[in-house]
Amino acid sequence: MTEQVESEQNKRLRSKFNFEKYGFYSVTHYIDAQIGFGCKKKLNPQDKKNVSGIGFYIPNKTYNDTGSTRKAFYIRATYGEELLEGIRMRSEQNFHEPIDLEFRDEFFYDTGTEKLYKGNKEITGDEVLLEVYRKHIKTTRQIRGLYLRTKLRFWRIWFPWPLKFLSNVSHYLLFFISGDKYTYEFLFQEENLNGQIISSRMAERVVRKETKKESEKESKQIDFFGNKVPQWPIVFYSLLHLSFWFLLKYFSIKTDQIENFFNTNFLLVLYVIVSFWFVETVLPFLLKKFVKYLSTWSFQVANKTIKV
Repeated sequence: MTEQVESEQNKRLRSKFNFEKYGFYSVTHYIDAQIGFGCKKKLNPQDKKNVSGIGFYIPNKTYNDTGSTRKAFYIRATYGEELLEGIRMRSEQNFHEPIDLEFRDEFFYDTGTEKLYKGNKEITGDEVLLEVYRKHIKTTRQIRGLYLRTKLRFWRIWFPWPLKFLSNVSHYLLFFISGDKYTYEFLFQEENLNGQIISSRMAERVVRKETKKESEKESKQIDFFGNKVPQWPIVFYSLLHLSFWFLLKYFSIKTDQIENFFNTNFLLVLYVIVSFWFVETVLPFLLKKFVKYLSTWSFQVANKTIKV
């Protein structure tokens, strides 16, 4: 396999950055982009494990677009364990460590004049490099980084927590009412019911077959007012009404009007049909919607783009 030769234009662009002067090392060009290179820097010289990696590149599709000579840089700054093949992504975020950043529309390179810009202002390569790194390590500054760390904690931890909590409450309440275990994974837009994927962005993951859970539910049905109904919901329905009745008696609440209402067989049947329909059908449907909506919202909040 032959190594891809770096373009002369990319070499000239790299020469505009004084990497060694500011402690950056391991400067390498990208083999899959005509304009692209990366570098590394240690936040702490004594730390032999973790480093920052900053990459600059222009996608080939953008570079080859003849609409304009001014191309937006895609810049990414990451921090993690240094490996031979790159930097390992962190599994947990420490808000006192450098923050992973992406820049997509702030810095530009004119392929005709070979000048660098921030917006419409011409800048040097060193100014680009230092501004990206300064924002990357802002969270490590005790005073200057306090507001950003608080902002990150709010959006990454504090705000998503009650959403996840309510989603879990809906999940367990659904199980308590109907016996169904329902989860939703936003990343794959995937619904899972009783261990079976029923809907997914990746269609090949959906398997249409009757699960043991579903067959058990079909077999465990009882006669209720002349209708065959699942055992689990009717048990919950009965416990719910018994609980209400004992509470009314315990707190000595008068029930004369309620008893008069239920003394009429026609009204009693109507009440049972409507209320059981709500418990067995409507309530589980709403709880599944809550689980899906809250799971989606918590994921979107936790992954919200934050301006540094």
